[in-house]
Amino acid sequence: MQLLFLIALGSKKKLVISVCSYALPHLKLGSMRDLEEIIENYGMLVDQVKNITESTFHIGNSIIEFFGTDNLGKVHGPARDILFINECNYVKYDAFDQLAIRTKGCVFLDFNPTREFWYHTEVVGKLEYEFVQSTYLDNEFLTAAQIERIEAKKNNENWWRVYGLGELGRLEGAILQNWEFGEFDYSLPYGYGLDFGVKDPDAMVKVAVDRANQRLYWKEELYQNSMSTSQLTQAIKARNTGSRLIIADSAAIRTILDLKGQGLNIKAVSKGLINDDIKMLLDWQIIVDPESFNLQKELNNWVWLDKKGEVPIDSDNHLIDAGRYYSRTVIKPISKHKGHRAL
Repeated sequence: MQLLFLIALGSKKKLVISVCSYALPHLKLGSMRDLEEIIENYGMLVDQVKNITESTFHIGNSIIEFFGTDNLGKVHGPARDILFINECNYVKYDAFDQLAIRTKGCVFLDFNPTREFWYHTEVVGKLEYEFVQSTYLDNEFLTAAQIERIEAKKNNENWWRVYGLGELGRLEGAILQNWEFGEFDYSLPYGYGLDFGVKDPDAMVKVAVDRANQRLYWKEELYQNSMSTSQLTQAIKARNTGSRLIIADSAAIRTILDLKGQGLNIKAVSKGLINDDIKMLLDWQIIVDPESFNLQKELNNWVWLDKKGEVPIDSDNHLIDAGRYYSRTVIKPISKHKGHRAL
């Protein structure tokens, strides 16, 4: 973002710079927040250059705009001078193609190399490009505490390969590979799983169970940080949950009671062993709604901390936890295995 800011600030002519990702909320929590910090560090007032409604910033003679590729009007809309796609491995190739066609100048792509995707098949060897491989060591803004947390995961081979060394990951390291994209089946009975966050996001997944075909349908409904109980209540009600059952993380009984007091049909999950839940989920085909962007990311990146010991990494799996809370409650697996903790 620093480079784009400097380009906009130093340009004598008006430039339109588009910053996009799979969804606008992702940009608001990441790239947009970074730009606001850069603006403040340059002694400028964010409120004087930001249009909140349009998600645009007027920097010098130029405009930096933010939007998600789920907004088809923007994808197929007016041209721009510079394009930056953040975490492009979660953006569909057709969206990239349409955006790139409408870009007069340079296109920047960034991604964590969790797996091979359209960049490797449609850009490499077909378009003129320059590849820059960087790691956390190239990020001068990381604190010592952040570096320590990253390096503490060196024993997770697949995670370290991607996020530590910046090399292409191996998808076979993902715990749940038995999923595919598909529309949510509203003809089935459904309910919701809810995982509470403190520093992490509150995450809610809509779940339907198709016993006849051994299928689970998962659809991301909520993935948001820093909400009060009141805000969480309103966010859940805005999803039109009505009287449908919500199975929530049993680690936050007080929050469950508060939500119940606001009229939600919610109860705590009866937790079993995490490995029993994984074995249960692997017996089913999981159908993921195509617009469930954060859920897709979690499924692609949830790996074993110790595969031989069957210990999964306990991070970035908030929506997965929400999905399994409801799924295990409805399917009611019988726990037979010992020695692994409940999560």
